Amino acid sequence: MAKHDHDQALLAHSNKTGGASGLPHTRVAAERDAAEARAALRRAEERYARLLDNVSDGVVSVDRDWRILRMNGRAEQMLGRVHPGNPLGQKLWLELPAEQGGAFERRCRQAMEYRQSAAFAWRDGPGERRLDVRLQADEDGLTMYVRAAAASAAGERGSEERGSEEPLREQVRRAHAALRDESNILELLNSTGTALAGMLDLDGLLHQAADAAIRISGARCGAFYYAGDGAARHVLSGPDAHLLQQCGPACAAAAATLRLDDAAADPRGAMLPAPLRSLLAVPVLSRSGASVGALLLGHPKPGAFDARSERIVGGVAAQAAVAIDNTRLYELARRAADERKLLLDSERSARAEAERTNQMKDEFLATLSHELRTPLSAILGWAQVLRRGTRDQADLHRGLQSIERNARAQAQLIEDLLDMSRITSGKVLLDIQPVAPKAVIEAAIETLRPAADAKNIRLDVEVDASAAGTAIAGDPSRLQQVIWNLLSNALKFTPRDGFVRIGVRAADASLEIAVSDSGVGIRPEFLGHVFERFRQGDASTTRKHGGLGLGLAIVKHLVEQHGGAVRAASAGEGRGATFTVQLPLASAPRADAPTPSPLPAAASGCGAALPDLSGLTLLVVDDDADARELIERILSDCHASVRTAASAVEALRLFERERPDLLLSDIGMPDIDGFELLAMVRALGPARGGALPAIALTAFARSEDRQRALERGFLAHVSKPVEPAQLIATVAGLVRRRGAAAQHAARAAD
Repeated sequence: MAKHDHDQALLAHSNKTGGASGLPHTRVAAERDAAEARAALRRAEERYARLLDNVSDGVVSVDRDWRILRMNGRAEQMLGRVHPGNPLGQKLWLELPAEQGGAFERRCRQAMEYRQSAAFAWRDGPGERRLDVRLQADEDGLTMYVRAAAASAAGERGSEERGSEEPLREQVRRAHAALRDESNILELLNSTGTALAGMLDLDGLLHQAADAAIRISGARCGAFYYAGDGAARHVLSGPDAHLLQQCGPACAAAAATLRLDDAAADPRGAMLPAPLRSLLAVPVLSRSGASVGALLLGHPKPGAFDARSERIVGGVAAQAAVAIDNTRLYELARRAADERKLLLDSERSARAEAERTNQMKDEFLATLSHELRTPLSAILGWAQVLRRGTRDQADLHRGLQSIERNARAQAQLIEDLLDMSRITSGKVLLDIQPVAPKAVIEAAIETLRPAADAKNIRLDVEVDASAAGTAIAGDPSRLQQVIWNLLSNALKFTPRDGFVRIGVRAADASLEIAVSDSGVGIRPEFLGHVFERFRQGDASTTRKHGGLGLGLAIVKHLVEQHGGAVRAASAGEGRGATFTVQLPLASAPRADAPTPSPLPAAASGCGAALPDLSGLTLLVVDDDADARELIERILSDCHASVRTAASAVEALRLFERERPDLLLSDIGMPDIDGFELLAMVRALGPARGGALPAIALTAFARSEDRQRALERGFLAHVSKPVEPAQLIATVAGLVRRRGAAAQHAARAAD
């Protein structure tokens, strides 16, 4: 729809919303004034017609197209009209065919063209009577007065009769002038009403109304002061408009129509500047009757405005009020339409976003299924191969390596999912302390170096002199996770014989760590999405690289949680990529402050000497048989005496027969969970073994799960899948603490 059509449709709608039960007050006033003007015009026409019928002169009025507007009977006789019937609306020269093309017509056309007045004598035929013709032309047309000239010197009585008709003729002329004036006023009111009704721009409407009021009233200056909607504004019009600039606001504040005929003689005229003598102020009332402004008119001549001027300008004010109400309704309708469009756009955007989210969810679930099934296939396959027992030692070693590698891959996937869950729920807790960036980077490199060596990828570290001896404020384990994720990502997307470079430099109050690679690069259109969850540059079934698309999203959240920022850059596909992390430097440490400690390398337990747990009785409670067997095997290798139970009830029965030194319990178990079990054990009392230390051994691995376990009485929390070295270290640590506590108590008793 074109804008004009749209605006008109809204205007039509806003007019409908005004209600069908009755017209607004201002519209009624406007129609009443227009009706009064039409009635006045009718009365003037009737009066003029009566006067025309009572004069001896012939009178003819035509418009600019020579159509007859008025012709009295005397004119028909004098001019010799040939056609019967009503002459109004007919072409003059068709009614006077004898004069067409002659001198009479030329004289009339000349007067019409140049808008002149003319008088001449005209004989309507050889030997016939002579007529005196007087023409008056203006912008509306031409009026012709025709009078019979004296035929002889003996016409004294006729001369007296004509002299007695002279006042009547003057009345005709005045009536004609009044009729033309009323007609012009009505036409101007109609055109003003039409123009105002179609206007939707408030400033243009104010100008139109002020200009119309000046033309109708003959004022020298005019103004429209608007005060609706709490926004005051005004427009000025006319050659002396500046005279209303200062007095306008005070005059416009009047609640009723104000007319000053002579400001010099009226005390109320003190507000007017000296040149102004006449003032007319007409309030503009909205449909509710409240004033929304005023029309002001001024003139330097006293008595410039009368009751008629007041009435006519009141009509303009009423028309302006209707137009203002329409403009307001249009604006409300336009805003409603805009709001409706905004709601529709929002709904469409929300639907599109929901569809995109659903698509991403479906893609993620498909990817997750693929990423979990791939290592699971290797684990199950090698487990079945090794079960047959027909392989040599090399095959056995290779199979165990594959099982361990794929199991760790699955564990990493699950850990990434848990991390993202913690991040989105705002449950990642940071232990902020000064950390040496070199230690974080070296720990991450040490973990990933075997993967780099397998692809012959060179790992370089470049530490700028500005970064020497600096420390960053952060959580050591989480910072190592950030570097590990970036390095792991770089190694995954870098082909064999490539390089990965880590650059470190200090800039102002922050430290920049940049990880660059010579890998596949990033498409420009995807560069802005690399840190979004579940987004991957290639999610197709033919993709070359695995993963869930969570690593970089985790990096972004962790870095931002540290008060830093991360950005990605790439020159395009095949041209590598650079990820830059910016972290705040730690405050300058005090002289007695500890130096930032490097992160310990991840313990694997492979090849390390196992602690001796002989003499200890450990109770393992888990409803999963495989998990029980694994924990029993790990702890038995350290010479501990291990008892197992498949449920809380079975565990409590064991307490009746012997007193374990340590309890390792799963949390999620049927009927009675690990928390309830520990509470029951504690209720046994120290004499029956209820005070033994307990370790929560569970797949509930969130930080809040750990916190809950400690609050419910467990002394340690070990998450599944279990790292044997971590489990053994935790058990040994609790045993040492218990022994130290017992010795302290014994010394205190002595």
